[in-house]
Amino acid sequence: MIADYQKELEAAHMGVVMMNPKNGQVLAMASDLTYNLNKPSDLSSAWEPAQTAKMSKKEKQTKMMELWSNYCISAAYEPGSTFKPFTVAAALDEGKVTESSTFQCKGNLQVADRRIHCVETSGHGTITLEQALMESCNVALMNIGASLGRDKFNQYNERYGFGKKTGITLPGESSGLLHMTEQLNPVELATSSFGQTQTVTMIQMITGFCSLINGGNYYQPQIVKELQNDDGAVVQSFEPVLLKKTTTEKTSKLMRKFLLNTVEHGSAEPAKVKGYSIGGKTGTAEKAGRDKTNYLLSFIGGVPANNPQVAIYVVIDQPRVTEQAHSTYATVFASQLLKKVLPFLGVYAK
Repeated sequence: MIADYQKELEAAHMGVVMMNPKNGQVLAMASDLTYNLNKPSDLSSAWEPAQTAKMSKKEKQTKMMELWSNYCISAAYEPGSTFKPFTVAAALDEGKVTESSTFQCKGNLQVADRRIHCVETSGHGTITLEQALMESCNVALMNIGASLGRDKFNQYNERYGFGKKTGITLPGESSGLLHMTEQLNPVELATSSFGQTQTVTMIQMITGFCSLINGGNYYQPQIVKELQNDDGAVVQSFEPVLLKKTTTEKTSKLMRKFLLNTVEHGSAEPAKVKGYSIGGKTGTAEKAGRDKTNYLLSFIGGVPANNPQVAIYVVIDQPRVTEQAHSTYATVFASQLLKKVLPFLGVYAK
Protein backbone atom coordinates (compact mmCIF):
# COMPACT_ATOMS: atom_id res chain seq x y z
CA MET A 1 0.00 0.00 0.00
CA ILE A 2 2.88 2.37 0.73
CA ALA A 3 4.28 1.81 -2.76
CA ASP A 4 0.90 2.54 -4.35
CA TYR A 5 0.40 5.68 -2.28
CA GLN A 6 3.92 6.82 -3.12
CA LYS A 7 3.10 6.74 -6.83
CA GLU A 8 0.47 9.37 -6.11
CA LEU A 9 2.30 11.50 -3.52
CA GLU A 10 6.00 11.03 -4.32
CA ALA A 11 6.81 11.94 -0.72
CA ALA A 12 10.38 12.28 0.46
CA HIS A 13 9.61 9.46 2.91
CA MET A 14 6.71 7.45 4.25
CA GLY A 15 6.60 5.29 7.33
CA VAL A 16 4.03 3.17 9.18
CA VAL A 17 4.28 1.45 12.55
CA MET A 18 1.54 -0.61 14.17
CA MET A 19 1.80 -1.81 17.77
CA ASN A 20 -0.20 -3.74 20.33
CA PRO A 21 -0.79 -1.15 23.08
CA LYS A 22 -1.25 -3.86 25.69
CA ASN A 23 2.28 -5.28 25.49
CA GLY A 24 4.51 -3.20 23.18
CA GLN A 25 4.72 -5.81 20.43
CA VAL A 26 5.36 -4.28 17.01
CA LEU A 27 2.73 -5.71 14.68
CA ALA A 28 4.05 -4.07 11.53
CA MET A 29 6.78 -1.65 10.50
CA ALA A 30 7.39 -0.44 6.97
CA SER A 31 8.71 2.52 4.99
CA ASP A 32 8.89 3.61 1.38
CA LEU A 33 12.46 2.41 0.84
CA THR A 34 13.05 -1.33 0.50
CA TYR A 35 15.87 -3.43 -0.92
CA ASN A 36 16.78 -7.00 -1.81
CA LEU A 37 18.63 -8.53 1.15
CA ASN A 38 20.49 -10.78 -1.30
CA LYS A 39 21.61 -7.75 -3.31
CA PRO A 40 22.02 -4.95 -0.76
CA SER A 41 23.99 -2.74 -3.15
CA ASP A 42 21.28 -2.82 -5.81
CA LEU A 43 19.60 0.59 -5.89
CA SER A 44 16.99 -0.34 -8.50
CA SER A 45 14.26 -0.89 -5.89
CA ALA A 46 14.22 2.85 -5.15
CA TRP A 47 15.79 4.63 -8.11
CA GLU A 48 15.51 4.19 -11.86
CA PRO A 49 18.60 2.99 -13.78
CA ALA A 50 18.72 6.34 -15.56
CA GLN A 51 18.98 8.06 -12.19
CA THR A 52 21.67 5.80 -10.74
CA ALA A 53 23.71 6.05 -13.96
CA LYS A 54 24.17 9.77 -13.29
CA MET A 55 25.28 9.26 -9.69
CA SER A 56 28.90 9.48 -8.62
CA LYS A 57 30.43 6.74 -6.48
CA LYS A 58 30.02 8.92 -3.39
CA GLU A 59 26.38 9.64 -4.25
CA LYS A 60 25.68 5.94 -4.66
CA GLN A 61 27.23 5.22 -1.26
CA THR A 62 25.03 7.91 0.29
CA LYS A 63 21.94 6.43 -1.39
CA MET A 64 22.87 2.95 -0.13
CA MET A 65 23.07 4.23 3.44
CA GLU A 66 19.66 5.87 2.97
CA LEU A 67 18.27 2.64 1.54
CA TRP A 68 19.61 0.51 4.38
CA SER A 69 18.37 2.76 7.18
CA ASN A 70 15.03 2.06 8.84
CA TYR A 71 13.08 5.31 8.66
CA CYS A 72 10.76 4.21 11.46
CA ILE A 73 13.54 4.09 14.03
CA SER A 74 16.40 6.16 12.60
CA ALA A 75 14.77 9.34 11.30
CA ALA A 76 14.35 12.18 13.80
CA TYR A 77 11.92 14.98 12.96
CA GLU A 78 9.58 17.55 14.48
CA PRO A 79 6.28 15.69 15.07
CA GLY A 80 3.84 18.60 15.02
CA SER A 81 0.39 18.27 16.52
CA THR A 82 0.51 14.52 17.15
CA PHE A 83 2.62 15.59 20.14
CA LYS A 84 -0.23 17.64 21.67
CA PRO A 85 -1.85 14.70 23.55
CA PHE A 86 1.37 14.29 25.55
CA THR A 87 1.35 17.93 26.65
CA VAL A 88 -2.33 17.74 27.60
CA ALA A 89 -1.86 14.50 29.55
CA ALA A 90 1.10 15.95 31.47
CA ALA A 91 -0.92 19.00 32.46
CA LEU A 92 -3.84 16.82 33.58
CA ASP A 93 -1.57 14.69 35.74
CA GLU A 94 -0.01 17.80 37.27
CA GLY A 95 -3.42 19.33 37.99
CA LYS A 96 -2.68 22.34 35.81
CA VAL A 97 -5.83 21.74 33.77
CA THR A 98 -9.06 19.81 34.18
CA GLU A 99 -11.70 18.55 31.80
CA SER A 100 -13.66 21.77 32.44
CA SER A 101 -10.74 24.12 31.67
CA THR A 102 -11.31 26.70 28.93
CA PHE A 103 -8.98 28.81 26.82
CA GLN A 104 -9.24 31.98 24.77
CA CYS A 105 -7.81 31.77 21.25
CA LYS A 106 -7.58 34.95 19.17
CA GLY A 107 -5.52 33.30 16.45
CA ASN A 108 -2.10 34.06 17.90
CA LEU A 109 -0.24 34.53 21.16
CA GLN A 110 2.53 36.94 22.07
CA VAL A 111 5.36 34.96 23.70
CA ALA A 112 8.38 37.05 24.72
CA ASP A 113 9.42 38.84 21.51
CA ARG A 114 7.50 36.52 19.17
CA ARG A 115 3.92 36.39 17.96
CA ILE A 116 3.12 32.72 17.41
CA HIS A 117 0.10 31.87 15.29
CA CYS A 118 -2.56 29.23 15.67
CA VAL A 119 -3.62 26.93 12.86
CA GLU A 120 -6.88 28.92 12.89
CA THR A 121 -5.53 32.41 12.23
CA SER A 122 -8.89 34.04 12.93
CA GLY A 123 -8.99 32.33 16.32
CA HIS A 124 -11.06 29.57 17.91
CA GLY A 125 -12.65 31.85 20.47
CA THR A 126 -13.46 30.21 23.80
CA ILE A 127 -12.71 26.49 23.68
CA THR A 128 -12.58 23.62 26.16
CA LEU A 129 -9.61 21.35 26.79
CA GLU A 130 -11.20 18.64 24.65
CA GLN A 131 -11.85 21.11 21.83
CA ALA A 132 -8.23 22.23 22.01
CA LEU A 133 -7.26 18.74 20.85
CA MET A 134 -10.20 18.29 18.50
CA GLU A 135 -9.46 21.55 16.68
CA SER A 136 -5.67 21.37 17.23
CA CYS A 137 -5.42 24.81 18.84
CA ASN A 138 -1.83 26.00 19.18
CA VAL A 139 -2.78 28.91 21.45
CA ALA A 140 -4.42 26.60 24.00
CA LEU A 141 -1.41 24.28 23.92
CA MET A 142 1.01 27.15 24.44
CA ASN A 143 -0.96 28.21 27.51
CA ILE A 144 -0.95 24.62 28.77
CA GLY A 145 2.80 24.33 28.21
CA ALA A 146 3.39 27.58 30.09
CA SER A 147 1.30 26.31 33.01
CA LEU A 148 3.55 23.26 33.26
CA GLY A 149 6.78 25.26 33.14
CA ARG A 150 9.99 24.06 31.62
CA ASP A 151 11.05 21.75 34.45
CA LYS A 152 7.84 19.74 34.53
CA PHE A 153 7.51 19.83 30.75
CA ASN A 154 10.90 18.19 30.30
CA GLN A 155 10.29 15.72 33.12
CA TYR A 156 7.22 14.47 31.28
CA ASN A 157 9.06 14.45 27.96
CA GLU A 158 11.55 12.05 29.48
CA ARG A 159 8.83 10.05 31.21
CA TYR A 160 7.15 9.45 27.85
CA GLY A 161 10.44 8.25 26.39
CA PHE A 162 11.53 11.22 24.30
CA GLY A 163 15.18 12.19 24.02
CA LYS A 164 16.49 8.64 24.42
CA LYS A 165 16.38 5.33 22.59
CA THR A 166 13.50 2.96 23.29
CA GLY A 167 15.78 -0.08 23.30
CA ILE A 168 14.06 -1.84 20.40
CA THR A 169 16.32 -4.65 19.22
CA LEU A 170 17.06 -3.18 15.80
CA PRO A 171 20.26 -1.43 14.69
CA GLY A 172 20.43 2.25 13.90
CA GLU A 173 17.93 3.65 16.39
CA SER A 174 18.10 7.41 16.96
CA SER A 175 17.29 9.22 20.18
CA GLY A 176 15.84 12.45 18.82
CA LEU A 177 16.71 15.81 20.33
CA LEU A 178 15.05 17.70 23.19
CA HIS A 179 15.86 21.15 24.46
CA MET A 180 17.96 21.08 27.61
CA THR A 181 15.82 22.34 30.47
CA GLU A 182 17.91 25.48 30.99
CA GLN A 183 17.54 26.28 27.27
CA LEU A 184 13.78 25.78 27.29
CA ASN A 185 12.95 29.47 27.31
CA PRO A 186 9.38 30.81 26.86
CA VAL A 187 9.45 30.67 23.05
CA GLU A 188 10.98 27.18 22.95
CA LEU A 189 8.53 25.97 25.60
CA ALA A 190 5.62 27.40 23.61
CA THR A 191 6.63 25.81 20.31
CA SER A 192 7.62 22.51 21.90
CA SER A 193 4.21 22.24 23.55
CA PHE A 194 2.60 21.74 20.14
CA GLY A 195 5.36 19.60 18.64
CA GLN A 196 7.82 21.98 16.99
CA THR A 197 11.55 22.67 17.63
CA GLN A 198 12.25 19.30 19.26
CA THR A 199 12.65 16.02 17.40
CA VAL A 200 11.37 12.49 17.91
CA THR A 201 11.39 9.14 16.13
CA MET A 202 8.40 7.11 15.00
CA ILE A 203 9.15 4.30 17.45
CA GLN A 204 9.36 6.81 20.33
CA MET A 205 6.04 8.37 19.37
CA ILE A 206 4.01 5.18 19.06
CA THR A 207 5.55 3.59 22.17
CA GLY A 208 4.79 6.66 24.26
CA PHE A 209 1.34 7.02 22.72
CA CYS A 210 0.48 3.42 23.58
CA SER A 211 1.18 4.17 27.24
CA LEU A 212 -1.00 7.25 26.95
CA ILE A 213 -4.03 5.20 25.84
CA ASN A 214 -3.49 1.91 27.68
CA GLY A 215 -3.73 3.21 31.24
CA GLY A 216 -0.17 4.48 31.57
CA ASN A 217 1.90 1.32 31.02
CA TYR A 218 5.10 1.95 29.04
CA TYR A 219 6.37 -1.27 27.47
CA GLN A 220 9.69 -1.75 25.75
CA PRO A 221 8.89 -2.22 22.04
CA GLN A 222 9.44 -5.79 20.85
CA ILE A 223 9.73 -7.12 17.31
CA VAL A 224 9.89 -10.85 18.16
CA LYS A 225 7.17 -12.66 20.08
CA GLU A 226 8.64 -16.16 19.99
CA LEU A 227 11.08 -18.47 18.22
CA GLN A 228 9.91 -21.76 16.70
CA ASN A 229 11.79 -24.77 15.41
CA ASP A 230 11.21 -26.48 12.05
CA ASP A 231 8.27 -28.39 13.51
CA GLY A 232 6.53 -25.25 14.70
CA ALA A 233 7.24 -25.87 18.37
CA VAL A 234 8.04 -22.80 20.45
CA VAL A 235 11.63 -22.91 21.67
CA GLN A 236 11.79 -19.43 23.17
CA SER A 237 9.20 -16.84 24.13
CA PHE A 238 9.73 -13.16 24.77
CA GLU A 239 7.48 -11.80 27.49
CA PRO A 240 6.37 -8.15 27.49
CA VAL A 241 8.72 -5.86 29.41
CA LEU A 242 6.90 -3.21 31.44
CA LEU A 243 9.40 -0.41 32.06
CA LYS A 244 7.40 2.27 33.88
CA LYS A 245 4.14 4.11 34.45
CA THR A 246 3.73 7.34 32.52
CA THR A 247 0.25 8.55 33.38
CA THR A 248 -2.72 7.72 35.57
CA GLU A 249 -5.64 5.57 34.52
CA LYS A 250 -7.90 8.57 35.06
CA THR A 251 -5.91 10.71 32.62
CA SER A 252 -5.59 7.85 30.15
CA LYS A 253 -9.35 7.32 30.16
CA LEU A 254 -9.96 11.00 29.56
CA MET A 255 -7.41 11.06 26.72
CA ARG A 256 -9.15 8.12 25.04
CA LYS A 257 -12.38 10.11 25.16
CA PHE A 258 -10.74 13.24 23.75
CA LEU A 259 -9.02 11.30 20.97
CA LEU A 260 -12.23 9.50 20.01
CA ASN A 261 -14.04 12.81 19.60
CA THR A 262 -11.09 14.18 17.61
CA VAL A 263 -11.76 11.46 15.01
CA GLU A 264 -15.53 11.49 15.31
CA HIS A 265 -16.04 15.25 15.23
CA GLY A 266 -12.66 16.97 14.92
CA SER A 267 -9.64 17.41 12.67
CA ALA A 268 -8.95 13.66 12.36
CA GLU A 269 -12.35 12.75 10.92
CA PRO A 270 -10.93 11.30 7.64
CA ALA A 271 -9.36 8.49 9.71
CA LYS A 272 -12.77 6.93 10.34
CA VAL A 273 -13.36 3.29 9.37
CA LYS A 274 -16.97 2.11 9.14
CA GLY A 275 -17.90 -0.16 12.04
CA TYR A 276 -14.93 0.83 14.22
CA SER A 277 -14.37 3.42 16.93
CA ILE A 278 -11.01 5.10 16.42
CA GLY A 279 -9.28 7.61 18.64
CA GLY A 280 -6.42 9.65 17.27
CA LYS A 281 -4.67 12.90 16.46
CA THR A 282 -3.36 14.49 13.28
CA GLY A 283 -0.11 16.36 12.74
CA THR A 284 0.93 18.97 10.18
CA ALA A 285 4.47 19.99 11.11
CA GLU A 286 5.98 22.91 9.22
CA LYS A 287 9.56 21.90 8.50
CA ALA A 288 12.68 23.88 9.32
CA GLY A 289 12.89 27.02 7.25
CA ARG A 290 9.28 27.83 8.20
CA ASP A 291 8.53 29.04 4.68
CA LYS A 292 5.09 27.39 4.58
CA THR A 293 6.05 25.10 1.69
CA ASN A 294 7.37 21.86 3.23
CA TYR A 295 5.49 19.81 5.83
CA LEU A 296 5.59 16.49 7.60
CA LEU A 297 2.07 15.03 7.84
CA SER A 298 1.03 12.36 10.31
CA PHE A 299 -1.72 10.53 12.13
CA ILE A 300 -1.48 8.54 15.35
CA GLY A 301 -4.36 6.56 16.83
CA GLY A 302 -5.75 3.51 18.58
CA VAL A 303 -8.56 1.02 17.80
CA PRO A 304 -11.08 0.40 19.37
CA ALA A 305 -10.95 3.84 20.95
CA ASN A 306 -12.15 2.84 24.44
CA ASN A 307 -10.05 -0.34 24.73
CA PRO A 308 -7.27 -0.13 22.14
CA GLN A 309 -6.03 -3.41 20.67
CA VAL A 310 -4.04 -1.82 17.83
CA ALA A 311 -2.16 1.47 17.62
CA ILE A 312 -1.10 2.99 14.31
CA TYR A 313 1.27 5.79 13.37
CA VAL A 314 1.56 7.09 9.82
CA VAL A 315 4.14 9.66 8.70
CA ILE A 316 4.27 11.26 5.25
CA ASP A 317 7.25 13.56 4.81
CA GLN A 318 6.95 16.27 2.15
CA PRO A 319 4.45 14.84 -0.32
CA ARG A 320 4.99 16.30 -3.78
CA VAL A 321 1.57 17.90 -4.05
CA THR A 322 0.40 21.43 -4.79
CA GLU A 323 -0.47 22.19 -1.17
CA GLN A 324 1.26 20.04 1.44
CA ALA A 325 -0.31 21.42 4.60
CA HIS A 326 -3.13 18.89 4.81
CA SER A 327 -2.92 16.03 7.32
CA THR A 328 -5.77 14.43 5.33
CA TYR A 329 -3.16 12.59 3.27
CA ALA A 330 -2.05 10.76 6.44
CA THR A 331 -5.52 10.20 7.90
CA VAL A 332 -6.94 8.84 4.65
CA PHE A 333 -4.02 6.45 4.28
CA ALA A 334 -4.42 5.31 7.91
CA SER A 335 -8.12 4.66 7.29
CA GLN A 336 -7.41 2.61 4.16
CA LEU A 337 -4.74 0.60 5.91
CA LEU A 338 -6.79 -0.08 9.04
CA LYS A 339 -9.75 -1.23 6.95
CA LYS A 340 -7.57 -3.98 5.46
CA VAL A 341 -5.49 -4.88 8.50
CA LEU A 342 -7.91 -4.89 11.44
CA PRO A 343 -9.90 -8.01 10.41
CA PHE A 344 -6.60 -9.81 9.75
CA LEU A 345 -5.53 -8.98 13.33
CA GLY A 346 -8.81 -10.30 14.71
CA VAL A 347 -10.28 -6.88 15.46
CA TYR A 348 -13.70 -6.88 13.81
CA ALA A 349 -16.23 -4.18 13.03
CA LYS A 350 -19.35 -3.87 15.17
